[in-house]
Amino acid sequence: MSTNAPNTPAPSHLRLRRSTSGIAADRAYFAATAVACAVGVAAIAYFIWALVAQTTDVWSTFGVWGFLTGTEWVPTPASGPPKFGALPFIYGTLVTSIIAVTIALPLAIGVGLATTTFLPRRLRRPVAAVVDLLAAVPSVVFALWGFTVLFPFAKPVLVWIAAHSIGIGLFSGPVLSAQSFLVAGVVLAVMILPVIAAVAREVIATVPVEQREAAFGLGATRWEMVRGAVLPWSRSGLVGASALGLGRAVGETIAIAFLLGNDPGNLFGSILKPGSTLAATIALQVNESSGLQRSALAALGVVLFLLAFVVNALARGVVSRTGGPGRGRRSAIRRIMDGRVAPSQASSEPPALREETNVVDDRGIEPLSSSRRVRSGIAEWVIYGFTLLAVIPLALVLGYLLKEGAGALSWGFLTKLPPSNVFDAGGGIGNAIVGTVIMVGLATAIAAPLGILVALFISETASAPRPIRRLANGVGFFVDVLLGFPSILAGMVVYLTIVIATGGNSALAGALALALLMFPIVVRSSDEILKLVPRGLTEASLALGAPRWRNAFSVVLPTAAPGLVTGVMLAVARAAGETAPLLFTAGFSQFYEWDTTKPMAALPTRIFTDLQTNSPGSIERAWGAALVLIAMIFLLSTVARFVGRRSRKPAR
Repeated sequence: MSTNAPNTPAPSHLRLRRSTSGIAADRAYFAATAVACAVGVAAIAYFIWALVAQTTDVWSTFGVWGFLTGTEWVPTPASGPPKFGALPFIYGTLVTSIIAVTIALPLAIGVGLATTTFLPRRLRRPVAAVVDLLAAVPSVVFALWGFTVLFPFAKPVLVWIAAHSIGIGLFSGPVLSAQSFLVAGVVLAVMILPVIAAVAREVIATVPVEQREAAFGLGATRWEMVRGAVLPWSRSGLVGASALGLGRAVGETIAIAFLLGNDPGNLFGSILKPGSTLAATIALQVNESSGLQRSALAALGVVLFLLAFVVNALARGVVSRTGGPGRGRRSAIRRIMDGRVAPSQASSEPPALREETNVVDDRGIEPLSSSRRVRSGIAEWVIYGFTLLAVIPLALVLGYLLKEGAGALSWGFLTKLPPSNVFDAGGGIGNAIVGTVIMVGLATAIAAPLGILVALFISETASAPRPIRRLANGVGFFVDVLLGFPSILAGMVVYLTIVIATGGNSALAGALALALLMFPIVVRSSDEILKLVPRGLTEASLALGAPRWRNAFSVVLPTAAPGLVTGVMLAVARAAGETAPLLFTAGFSQFYEWDTTKPMAALPTRIFTDLQTNSPGSIERAWGAALVLIAMIFLLSTVARFVGRRSRKPAR
């Protein structure tokens, strides 16, 4: 028999053998990604454990049920022991979030339908981009706009509503301030609208073209096509989008702290009056707390974490199942398109579906009546109106920002220190700009390499044995849930574990809090980009004998580099606008500070401090600082989107 027969093994000297050093390097590479994954997850788990450990005193004093249902929050009573109850803050969190979702959801669905179906194609992308810009506006800017612009307009409106409420308790007066559940909910709706709209747009875009065309072919108007084909298909995804928006609303801190006030006494009362939420109470009190009060605030943090965890986990689960119609009865249009029901048999469907499909018999389709034209026209104009209402807030915020902030800009404003007396006019924000760059840079140095290594671990274990795949899937789910981690909790856990242990605020503590928020963004964006690397490149590299570590660093990462840069820059843009984590980690400084072990100023905390001062000079500085901050974030977001386009181009 010939030695060259197909089934004869190749001679040993012709076989491709891996060197011992190559095998060791591969193992070291996999170990490095596994260690990065373990370090990232373990660090976050430790911080969460440290938060839970601080709650021992409050549970032993009031009990779990007693604390959750307690209605009083009196840290320093005139007589007797302090009292701490979480119910007013849980109630305030839920009320403001529900108001926000109730307002934002129909507007977001309108934007999703307009930018995928109703608007002319040349307008769809610009309108979607304008709404997406709302996501780049930091919450402290909304707080500034609401406090200085919206409040003077809102109070007369609230007084009018209270006067015409006809005894309805939810709208009862007297209205003494514009700080209220309703105003806070409206601003919060504007803040979560781009989150819901982005998911709704993606979900609606998954509706098959054949299903839309089948509806048109059966005589449906454009609105009837949406009602009968698009919305049933997208139902589960829209539910998930609303849950994602609810999770974002639950953790909002700075805007709520200014717009809602701090009144735990308004329990089950009028939504035209002030209240308080879990996140706002933590932000306003934790820096000066100690003893039992600090334990009670940590318990509020645990409640907030569990609430956000449940909402975000449910949202991610619902969205992950999106991609087809719900589990209920499929629409008549889909069944006709599949060929299982002839058009002449569709009359067995309920009346509503018969009207949607417009099938009368096998002789033809019912003519388009004037009443159907009117209903469809009204529906289309409602969608256009919702889209306009979604764009107006951005125009108002940016308009006032340019109007008020441009007047404060000058070279001196960008380089000088703030005045020693915060009530005075003049001064600058130079130290805050430098502090923002330093802390965000440190956070990026921590989160970016760690996040990319974790993404590599998830990617490399896609074909690993089942136990390792399950571990990687668990890490991925943990990261997904952390994407909705309230920013105030990142600051709180670092405060409890780092700031208290070191005896003071520092830029390092602030950078670590920002890194906790950046880490899941980097991991998830990097993981998605690594999936886009052409499989043929990887297989060709491995087939030529390249070890996995060299394949990763010479093929995978260079190919995915534009997308990885995009994810990191988006995380940087998110961190640059965060205020709540820095309030009690980085602290504040009136001077240029280069020592990262000492307190350091940042643009968000500069705006927060000037807004709290509420003098003409401080408000002018706040508008100028807000304009600079928005310009930085918009620049980062624009560059990230521009670079990200390269990651979608096929490799040559």
